Amino acid sequence: MSVEDRSTLRLWRKPSLIWLALMLLLGLTVGSAYIPLGVVNGIINYTVATAKAALVLIFFMHLDRSRAAIRLAAGVGVFWLLFLFSLSFSDYLTRDWNGSSTTLAPHEKDMSTHERGNFPKTRLPLNPRFGNGN
Repeated sequence: MSVEDRSTLRLWRKPSLIWLALMLLLGLTVGSAYIPLGVVNGIINYTVATAKAALVLIFFMHLDRSRAAIRLAAGVGVFWLLFLFSLSFSDYLTRDWNGSSTTLAPHEKDMSTHERGNFPKTRLPLNPRFGNGN
């Protein structure tokens, strides 16, 4: 094997291994979709998605070789994304219409006041703004 062939193999070795790891993680995601594990499916899939995102960020976006300022900007971006997701998820959990077990809504719901706010239970008659209404 010539020197040029060895350098070509060395050039393609790392991206090929990362691609193989991404394909294995994809297979794990697809496989977990067909196995009913309840809540564990979500935990597995979120963990696999985080691992795939980390592989892409570190190796394909070259954050392992970049300057500290670029790594800091990427870290701040990930932190900001997690912060926004946590705000959205906390809003979702505190809604009374989502059906989650952590909702803050009372058990008995009065559809006229609880679901739509504190509106009057009886509707007021509609009077036209102009004319006598006959």
